[in-house]
Amino acid sequence: MDLQLLAIIPILSLLLVAHELGHFFTARRAGITVEEFGIGLPPRLFGIRRGGILYSINLIPFGAFVRMLGEEDPTAPGSFARKPKLVRGIVLSAGSFMNFLLAVAVFSIAFMTGVPDVVEVTATRVVSVADGSPAQQAGLRPGDIIDTINGQKAVPVENVRQVTNQNLGKPVTLDVIRDGQHLTITVTPRANPPEGQGALGVAIQPEGRIGMRTYGLFESLWRGFEASVGVVLTTLAIPVLLLKGLIPAEAARPIGLPGMAELASQAASVSVETGRWFPILSLTGYISAGLSLANMLPLPALDGGRLLFVVIEAIRGRRISPEKEAAVHFVGLVALLALMILISLNDLASPLPKIDWGVR
Repeated sequence: MDLQLLAIIPILSLLLVAHELGHFFTARRAGITVEEFGIGLPPRLFGIRRGGILYSINLIPFGAFVRMLGEEDPTAPGSFARKPKLVRGIVLSAGSFMNFLLAVAVFSIAFMTGVPDVVEVTATRVVSVADGSPAQQAGLRPGDIIDTINGQKAVPVENVRQVTNQNLGKPVTLDVIRDGQHLTITVTPRANPPEGQGALGVAIQPEGRIGMRTYGLFESLWRGFEASVGVVLTTLAIPVLLLKGLIPAEAARPIGLPGMAELASQAASVSVETGRWFPILSLTGYISAGLSLANMLPLPALDGGRLLFVVIEAIRGRRISPEKEAAVHFVGLVALLALMILISLNDLASPLPKIDWGVR
């Protein structure tokens, strides 16, 4: 057995402990009686009681949990279910909020300790060419390297954009390198391109020597926040991107525990070989940000599903009976477990490709 596959255990444990701490702190703040905060899953190994709360360490070293009084019973004083709707909503949302904050923190540490970046630009490469664009009509192809534009070097990439914008409606000459051969291509930038395409209709990116770039504390925090928001927004946009054909279906496939274990193994291996923390930190940040969103989906058994019942209660003006709510969550839990098994079987049948973490 590849012991690096076990790297997923501390990663997910960290994420789940942070998640439950969100519930724990907000519940305590709201005056809800917390009966137990457990690290790991039962059976219990040992516990210490402090302030009426049992803090336990459990046998299965995976995850954490908070047990609150009367989660489905509004008649018990100090119970979760007895609290106002707003309080219950905050407590339910706090776990995902903590996962988002953890993602920001982890991504920020990655930026402070070093992320792969082009530290010396040597070329400008065409990444994609829009259908029907001037670039496509002129013969530009993805993978082409633009050496010069109107006689000016195409490095940095801002030179290409500047010359293009200065010659809207006028032909410009590109010296392009394709498969080691120099080609001369003439293309006329358009003044009013379709939204998202640009004057030439190409996406370009800098290429060069890859190194590790570090950032200061405040810039790292901002970049960590941007990265976390980016994960959430990209995840939300996946259905639209799939419908538009902008990403292949394979790239949007859900992954289960085997897939996450394989990714963690790859990240751990690269981190050990290079001495760089970026792969592990990056993977942890992605999973944590993704978990913050996934857990708020309005599905039974998830916090988002329980929050949906609070919203329904606010709209109806009365609570759905605890028995019916518990039954819905039970059925939802069974369905989610079945779905997770199917996704995990797919992970085993179709292993994920290796990731280039960009660390050299």
